[in-house]
Amino acid sequence: MASTDLQPGLEIAAPAGPVAATRTHRWIDLGLVLVIAFGSHVLGSIYLLFHPVNPEYTNPRLLVALCTEITALVLFLVLFKRQGRTLKDIGLNSHWTDALKSFGLALAALLTMRLVGTVLNNAWFLAGLRSHQVETRGMFTSTSIWALLPFLLLNPFFEEILVRGYLTTELIDLRKSVVLATLVSLGLQTSYHLYYGLIGALTVGSGLAVFAIYYAKSRRLMPVILAHMLWDLTALLGSWHR
Repeated sequence: MASTDLQPGLEIAAPAGPVAATRTHRWIDLGLVLVIAFGSHVLGSIYLLFHPVNPEYTNPRLLVALCTEITALVLFLVLFKRQGRTLKDIGLNSHWTDALKSFGLALAALLTMRLVGTVLNNAWFLAGLRSHQVETRGMFTSTSIWALLPFLLLNPFFEEILVRGYLTTELIDLRKSVVLATLVSLGLQTSYHLYYGLIGALTVGSGLAVFAIYYAKSRRLMPVILAHMLWDLTALLGSWHR
């Protein structure tokens, strides 16, 4: 009968759980996710800032955007899980008050945009500067509702999970500055809206600032996601006709 004794000095290792990622690995993971998720959007928006055209969405463009957003979210989830962390670490959980808070956030963002947009346009006019006015009405009329609806439902999760939740949380942890983290996330999100023109991007950024400040203070993500969704649906209603 064969002996079952282990050789001296040999031990059976217990299964290892998730290993906490080092600061370097967290920076690498963050950079990889952001480049894949937003790199082309930022570069494209910067180009359109200097070569402006009125935005118009098509079904193929929406399908490509959906694939890009799904890929980036899956990559983030895989890397985040590998670090031994969960979505609760970026404030993604639910509460019955989230819907009410989202209405308040969406309304505050829309009012802020209206005020800032008016001030910027008047200041631009008084300064005698010429600005390109991007026409957003009708930009979705060439799309099918079956392509547009999934995009409008996914996009708030995509943007707010990665830019608001992930980026802000990582910068707060790694750089120890809530203000810096909030400004960087807001700057990134504004930068890929430059296709609206400088005034348009700054106006959109003022609304996004409402979301950024709320998240920085509460560290809760679901109200921001729902508010962003309401915001997008409002924009859709305003641009559905030519």
